[in-house]
Amino acid sequence: MRHLAQLKRSEIYVSARDVMDRYDISRSTLDRWIKKRGFPAPRMIVGKRHFLLSQVDAWDVEQCGVEAEPQGEIAFGMPIVSGLVQSYDDLVAAMIERRKDLGLSCIELDALSGMQEGYANKLENWRKQYGRGMGPDTFPLWLGGLRLGLVLVELPRRPRKRKQAVGEQA
Repeated sequence: MRHLAQLKRSEIYVSARDVMDRYDISRSTLDRWIKKRGFPAPRMIVGKRHFLLSQVDAWDVEQCGVEAEPQGEIAFGMPIVSGLVQSYDDLVAAMIERRKDLGLSCIELDALSGMQEGYANKLENWRKQYGRGMGPDTFPLWLGGLRLGLVLVELPRRPRKRKQAVGEQA
């Protein structure tokens, strides 16, 4: 059996539950989309409805107008949209850059992600007095609003090494 990372995007199937979670819709809405909005037809696998991920993505692009084919480097069939992140500063800078690439204001990002109005501005300016750091509840909202996900990779070396104090010996 091939690992998910080795499959081509055109071979990956997602369940109806995954599709409903992705778009935050009910089963009846999904059925209505299939009948009236041109959503891809499901394939029955072990008695459950599954959808070809490439067809779902193509339908999504048709609806929102975002480019379907990734340009440049890809991971799991999706484009890589930032450089290497090794610190919280790098993460915040990458998130700000992504928001600007999408042409969103902080208020629009708040509305898309479901965060309180003005909270994205606080997250982006976390070093200022009015700023806030992100927590476990906020992080998935921030990622979702920017249509991002994380892929962790092993670095070839340790990113930072603690400096020894003057009187300290190894």
